[in-house]
Amino acid sequence: MARDAKLDRPPVSAAHLQAMEAQKIPLVHLDDACKGCEDEDVEGFPSSIDLDMDSLLLGNVKNYGRMVLCSTGVSDWPREVTDEKNTLAGLVKDANDASASTGGLIGKFTKKLNLKGSAGGDDSGIPGVFATSAAAKEGEARNERLSILNASFITSSHEEHSQSAIILPDFKMVKDVPETVVGAAALVNEYLKPEIGRAGLSTPSTLKTWPLPYHAVVLLCSHKKRDKRCHITAPLLINQLHHHLEANGLEGDERGDDVTDGPAIEEWDAATREQKLEESLKGVKVNGGRVGIFKISHIGGHKYAGNMIIAFPNGTSIWYGRVLPSDIGGIVKSTIMDGKVIPELLRGGLGLSNKVGEKGVLQW
Repeated sequence: MARDAKLDRPPVSAAHLQAMEAQKIPLVHLDDACKGCEDEDVEGFPSSIDLDMDSLLLGNVKNYGRMVLCSTGVSDWPREVTDEKNTLAGLVKDANDASASTGGLIGKFTKKLNLKGSAGGDDSGIPGVFATSAAAKEGEARNERLSILNASFITSSHEEHSQSAIILPDFKMVKDVPETVVGAAALVNEYLKPEIGRAGLSTPSTLKTWPLPYHAVVLLCSHKKRDKRCHITAPLLINQLHHHLEANGLEGDERGDDVTDGPAIEEWDAATREQKLEESLKGVKVNGGRVGIFKISHIGGHKYAGNMIIAFPNGTSIWYGRVLPSDIGGIVKSTIMDGKVIPELLRGGLGLSNKVGEKGVLQW
């Protein structure tokens, strides 16, 4: 038996709404998000799923500098993905830990300062809403925290025991990452260390990256071995995403293995690489373009299923929780197409403040 497809979500407090408006976050309320969408019955989640529809949602997001998504081609993983030492996620964790430990006590102290004062710091006054570090240049301080996740997209590599990785908020794909200690160390040291800018190192790199060709990337937790709720809700949300994206002239891509077209970023002129990358990402098609849709491992907050992260080329990302299938039309129309944030679903996000243009959070 299906749960009511249009359950009410708790209203956002007046204080939080005022704070969002003061920070110039473009908002549209849930009831208004899908005005003009198709009026149709949408099957809800199974009634057997125990979902939290009462506790405070806003603020249930940890701040991070970067997120790395490792290709696996599957939608469920061991409970702790970084404990699997023979996988890219496990190897990246070890490489990142090793890189972090080389700074000693001074390095650890510097990290604490960077978490407070860097690009990616919490300067909004709104729980869970942080600045984005996507625009930080090489050498600038940024948030040190790295989120390492497995994802369902397929590797674009033709080499055995090599994977692909998506880096957010940089919005780019790393291809042909050897699933080895050396390969993981190269990924960390060439692209994931906090002092490295979005365009990568100015010195030669052993790996190659490409800007993602998507209007947006939608990530949905599907990690059954952590909690069955996200595993059940994700496929139902994805079905609705395909339907509503198509209705708005966009194609949903779940494979992710056909995104490395043209010369790699590392082959561009180093002097203009950052500018060219921004121009490339700004030029992503909206009408007739693509949206990446990928299942991911645990991001916290299973009780708030369905959990969804929407990342955009400009470095903005929105974390939604308590998303129902009936909400997807509004999310596609109001958030993915129009750049508006739905406060009743908001867990948090990066780069949401001071978006005063008509494009909302899509504004560069």
